[in-house]
Amino acid sequence: MVKIFGKGFSLVELMVVIGIISLLALIALPGYRNFILRAEFIETKVAVGAVKVSFEVCAQMLGLAKVRGCQRSSHSIPAIKNAAKGVVGVKLVSDIFNADASKAVSEEDQVKIIATAPIDSDNANQTYTLTATLKASGKVEWDKGECSKAELC
Repeated sequence: MVKIFGKGFSLVELMVVIGIISLLALIALPGYRNFILRAEFIETKVAVGAVKVSFEVCAQMLGLAKVRGCQRSSHSIPAIKNAAKGVVGVKLVSDIFNADASKAVSEEDQVKIIATAPIDSDNANQTYTLTATLKASGKVEWDKGECSKAELC
């Protein structure tokens, strides 16, 4: 009767494989975590879309002289919405809305849309700000947006 040795893996080989898998996991997990946070934050970035389009249409219809009328809850611009569980907060803000009505709105005035992540998300209290510059032609020029935490954008 012949005995055969060497079937299977030795303990050293198994420990080496476990060590390699551990190192790969150690390297990959932080990147995966950031990926998940960015993916979840997309919902917050997308929430500015309705306000952005509504404000653009209103500004082009009314023109620069009357753009002050393009406030929240008017001209199809959504009202201020505060962040809550499962709800992205969105608000339209600008000095032109609070300024004296006799003061003319000038070219290069700015309007901001600020979106805040839901309070029950891992990104709670993080914001995405989109800034628009008003032009005399009624055109609204948007920047590319800014996140309160750089790694989310």
